[in-house]
This record gives sequence, C-alpha cells and structure tokens, in this order.
Amino acid sequence: MNGTDLVVVGSGVAGLYAALTAAVRGLEVTLLTKDKLADSNSWYAQGGLSAVGPAGAAAGDSIASHVADTLAAGAHLNDADAVAIMCSTAWSHVTRLIEAGAQFDTDASGAFALGLEAAHAHPRILHAGGDATGKGLASALINACRTQQAAGRLEIREHAFVTDLLTEANPLARTERDPAAMVTGVRVLDAEGQGRDLFAKAVLLATGGAGQLFAATTNPLGATGDGAALAYRAGAALADAEFIQFHPTLVSPGGFMVSEAVRGEGAVLIDGLGERFMVKVHPDAELAPRDVVARAIHAVRAKGGTVHLDARAVEASRGPGFLARRFPSITTELAKLGHDLATEPVPVTPAAHYWMGGILTNDTGATTLPGLYAAGEAACTGVHGANRLASNSLLEGLVFAWRTVANLPANPPANPLDSAATSGTITSSAGTRVIVTRRAAAGDVDDDASRARGTSPREMELPALQALAQAHLGVERTADGLRTALAQLARWRVTGTDRASRERANLLTVATLIATAALNRENSLGAHYRLDATEAPQPIDGHLSRYAQVPATTNLNLRISSLV
Repeated sequence: MNGTDLVVVGSGVAGLYAALTAAVRGLEVTLLTKDKLADSNSWYAQGGLSAVGPAGAAAGDSIASHVADTLAAGAHLNDADAVAIMCSTAWSHVTRLIEAGAQFDTDASGAFALGLEAAHAHPRILHAGGDATGKGLASALINACRTQQAAGRLEIREHAFVTDLLTEANPLARTERDPAAMVTGVRVLDAEGQGRDLFAKAVLLATGGAGQLFAATTNPLGATGDGAALAYRAGAALADAEFIQFHPTLVSPGGFMVSEAVRGEGAVLIDGLGERFMVKVHPDAELAPRDVVARAIHAVRAKGGTVHLDARAVEASRGPGFLARRFPSITTELAKLGHDLATEPVPVTPAAHYWMGGILTNDTGATTLPGLYAAGEAACTGVHGANRLASNSLLEGLVFAWRTVANLPANPPANPLDSAATSGTITSSAGTRVIVTRRAAAGDVDDDASRARGTSPREMELPALQALAQAHLGVERTADGLRTALAQLARWRVTGTDRASRERANLLTVATLIATAALNRENSLGAHYRLDATEAPQPIDGHLSRYAQVPATTNLNLRISSLV
C-alpha cells in the first residue's frame, strides 16, 4: 500500500504549522482543506497570541503566572502538565513564526506591544495588524507553505473534503485493551464530487471547531465539527464535550464579533438603562472569565433587557481616532452595520465561540487510535480545562501541532495512550483524570429510539438543529432541556452524501455527544452551567474528573464508569 508520510486535514494555524514543520523536516506531507487555505477559524481570530517573552519577564510577568492564569480560567480541570508545556515553550514558537514571516505589532520604541485581556494577570498578548492577528499569522504560514509547495516538499489540495478515516486491523495490538483498528489514511470528496482514498502513515486532524451547531456563533460556515465526528466514528475517544465557550460580545443583529481586547482597553457593558452591571457580578467586572461575562449578559437578555458594549470613555480618554487605529478591522466591520464604537454603545449578545472539548490526545497529539493525531480546536489536550483563557487558542494550536510532528514515531505504538489503565481511567495530570465511557454512536440509535416513540426518523435541517442547540445546549442548561434535546436528536437522520449533508451529519454526531456529556455532568464548572445543578464538582481521591466518550463498537477493554 503506497502512501504519504503525513496527511494534515485543515488549514488553520495548527494545520498550516504542522504541514510546514513536517515539510521542513523532510517528511512527505499532504495538506488538505475543504475550502481555500484562508477559510478557517484562525483567519478570523481578532484576539492575539499569549506568550511570556523577555520583555514581559522584565516587566514582572512570568511563565508561572501564565500557567496560573490558564489553570484558574479553566477551573483547574486542565491537564496541568500540558499547560506547563504550552506556557514554557510559547516564546520559542513566537520566534519560529517571525522566522516564517509573521510580523507582530510594536510600540513607538520598536518593542513588542503587549496587550491585556480578561483573566490575564499581566499584559502578555501579542497582536498582528491590531485586531487581525489570526489573519496575520495564517497569511504568514500560508506563504511559507506555498514556498514549500513550490520547492516540491509539500502537496496542498484545496476544496478537498475528508468524509471518512480509512482504518484496518491493528497488527501491533498486544493486549485486549489495545485498539483493534489503526488509521491508514483518509477518503476525500474532491471539488468534482468524486471520492478518492489517500493513504498515509499518519493522519493529523486540525479541522477546527463546531460553532455552526448554534444559531448565534462567531465561527465561519466551515466550522461543522468534521474532525471530531470523523474521529469518533472511527472509534477514537472524545473528551470534555460539555464545555463550550460563548463569546460575550457578538453584535446583534449583525453577527460580527467584537474582540475581548476592546474590553481590555477599557470598554464596559451597560444595560438598557445605561448602567454597568458587571461590577456587581465579579471583582474583575468586564474582564472576568468569559463564561461569567456571557452568563451575566444572558441573564439580562433573558429578562427582556438589552446589553451594549460602551467604548465612548476609551475614545475620550485616549484621544480622537484611538479606537479606529487600535481596532481597524473592527471599526470597518462595525461601520458596515451602522455602528461606531467611538460615538455610541453597540448591542451585543453571547455566541458560541470555542469548543474546549474534542478528540482526546496526549501532549504529543496522539489519540486513542494508532495512526491518528489531532491538534488545534479539533483536539482536546486538556490545556483549556473547563474554560479557555483568552488568546490561548492560537498558542495551543501552534505548540501541539509542532509537538505532534516533532514526535511522530517511526513505528506507532499499539496503544498511543498507553497510560490508559484497565479501569478506564487515563491520568492526564496531577490534578485531573479522564474517565472513558461507552455510548452508542448517534447514527446507531436513531431507528430504535424512533420506533420506541412510534415515529419514523425525520431528515434533519440545519436551522432546526441550530435552534435546538441554542435553546438547550447554550449558556445555561437543565436536565429536562438536555433530555428534550437528546430525544429530538435521536429522531433525526441525515441521508444525503453531498458535502452539505455530510457536514450536517457531523454536526448531528457532535450535538449528541455534547448533549450526552452535558446531561451526565451533574454539576456546574467553567463554561458548563446547569441551572438545576449549580454547585461545583467535588474532587474524588484528590482528583477532578474529566469524561470521554467512545462508540460502543470500539474494541478497548476498559471498565466503563457510569456517570449517572
């Protein structure tokens, strides 16, 4: 069977950086993206890249402080070891990005301009183009990848939609708990609608998140949970599915996100009476963790009120034109919607922004299936815990994409996460443990569930799914709402084989996993908030528990721990 060394699926910063790293290291690598290279969540990221460098350290910041802020934002459900790796290596990747052509903003003295965002103890956020960091970094990496392509060291295929992971029997399995299958490549739907198989020694999924599950989202149209659904259907474990971060400030109506950096500069949130309300909610007010701010805005709106982002005082104190210079892209986009941050408050609402859950990996990108790796938002390294710290997502994608490629084994192990004990528990760090549970794949239960209710499965339409997720999987959840969601999800099916249908099927799979995880976690933590279970979880034997799900068909001999 002929094939390439590595197939990278996805062209956000994680996918681009992985492909570039592999090409430079002499691997035969193919980069696949379902649209154009620039069509990614990363491209639209307004926020920055968090990293403690020499200037930050000289001003009193430290890697230990970055670690502490990350753990606090994540409600200490983070994998502490992975957090330490990310924060301690961050600056080395800033250096590599600069070598690849990235340009970060500087101040009048020529030093890096360091911004402050919510839940950070120190200014440590690097930006590019003011509020266009994602575009700046992705552009530099795209250019670097194109250079490798021109030199014949990298193959790039745009408009290549991966529909399935190819698997075969795992010849390396040594024990009953080793995975019975290993990933050997991908099946690709090309621009002409033809399916083609591409074999590889390793597949890295860097396909981004699943924001299109919700009616209100900051994510682009391509964020349909493809990687998570692909991995799950192939038998990989997905972890922390219940944790979805909702960005507090999506312009409503309009659907454009205003970066948290605007609040970092001093903008405040006001209700319909023009009064600030965050000062009564959290000591850090508008710079509280995102889940706190999002719930506070949601509470005001749920009572029929309105919420606006008010930056007029910032403009007044910093001088005319400051907001336009600091946030040129935001200023331009808001003007298209008829808003001006400098002169008027802008109406905002929470929106699905980032999925902390995803494909369970270790700190070198390995999943529970040999041959399969993941990085970026599609992966769950445990770095973010129950809630992502602002500007850590680009950093996480870079750090663990690089570590994945740098640690690719010549011969993959039989069980990539070999620390998985027969108890079904994977130790992820000193403070958390991952308990793996089985559930039927979403598509496997539709017919039985529908027959039990005396109804036939119905074709699912995306607006209906988005409305259901908005109502029951959003900022606040209840057991009754989650059960209602699961019952409806079980009655839906997707029968088409075109790209749009496959994307809807992926979202249906992801929605079922999220709803199941949210129902099973009978407590509130970070971005997961249960109105009927508001208390935080209690540690068990000194550990907070994280949960992962695998299909019932997965051949892992794990003792399944019940969550109910």
